[in-house]
Amino acid sequence: MTNLPAPDESWALFLDVDGTVIDIADHPDSVQPSHRLGEILGRTADALDGALALISGRPIAEIDRLTECVAPAASGLHGLELRTPAAGYEGPEVDVEDLRAARDRLQRLAAEHPALYFEDKQATLALHYRNADDATRQAAERAVHDIVAEADGALSLLAGKAVYEIKPARGDKGRALQRLMSNPPFAGRCPVYVGDDVTDEAAFVAVNSLGGVSVRVGEPSSSAARYRLDTVDEVLEWLEQIATTLKTPSPRPT
Repeated sequence: MTNLPAPDESWALFLDVDGTVIDIADHPDSVQPSHRLGEILGRTADALDGALALISGRPIAEIDRLTECVAPAASGLHGLELRTPAAGYEGPEVDVEDLRAARDRLQRLAAEHPALYFEDKQATLALHYRNADDATRQAAERAVHDIVAEADGALSLLAGKAVYEIKPARGDKGRALQRLMSNPPFAGRCPVYVGDDVTDEAAFVAVNSLGGVSVRVGEPSSSAARYRLDTVDEVLEWLEQIATTLKTPSPRPT
């Protein structure tokens, strides 16, 4: 664990999900959250007076299912969905035509290559290649780049850990974080973002621009994040430290 700043009650904590608080699995449906995840997140949120949000490429409904609905604030689908205690739920505004051709092409590609897994999130489209050989991965890469190029700026591509995700160009985790920071209970606090992937880089940049704390999970790599944790277990341990530290009364002067 790197030398992270001491926990502060002024923090607004934003957490990615897969690879950050839940270990990545071979298939997105096969992830196994720690049996203590809900408890840890709940205690940390309480210690920060509710200023904790989850930001993921998964839909908010899946975030809730995996984390036992402990976070009233969340952003799903790389910023296309947003939920805050004050404003409620805002769903994605998606041009169906922009995604229809991409969906059809990715479905055909996955049918031709069983090692690929196509995940239709309705507002975004993911093509997982973790179990594919090199030739299949290259075919997937060519296809997603062609799809985005042919969309003439309407779509963008995120290249994550063994996954390509095609989404409307206007959404990313950095914008999601900035929108959450404009709402209570986050407004006026110091933002802290923890993520593990290139899809989190926009959030790292946003946090740094706000004078906050950016934390990358995993092996050392080129990143805008200024701090690092090695594993999901270290993240959970750190969250427990935050909860314990901020809920422990400071000694009174004698």
